[in-house]
Amino acid sequence: MLKHGFVSDASRKAKATRHVYEYLKRKVAPEYWIASVQWENIEGTDGIPVPQKDRFRVLNVRLHDEHLSPYFKTDMNLFQMLMLDDSVSIQLFRARKGWLYIFDGIPAGPKPFGKDGHDTR
Repeated sequence: MLKHGFVSDASRKAKATRHVYEYLKRKVAPEYWIASVQWENIEGTDGIPVPQKDRFRVLNVRLHDEHLSPYFKTDMNLFQMLMLDDSVSIQLFRARKGWLYIFDGIPAGPKPFGKDGHDTR
């Protein structure tokens, strides 16, 4: 399931996102970059896929802290933002006046647990 997140330049997370993008720009070879993507009215350019071993850098930005901020726009709910881990495929794009994240592989709901697939309490 593809999900998106736009961090505007006015957000508290914009500086951290820019640092992650600049790091990935030096680390990932240009032949792996993605030209552009469109989400709603936001166009992302110069996209960089985040390698598996560097996904913790994106997770450490802690985007879920911005879930109520007017400077962060997403199609994820808070539960999905909290479910982000290193198994999720991540791409980071430059956008006009901000940064665009694309997440692939976020579960739609919680995984069943317990002996019968639910909490027996």
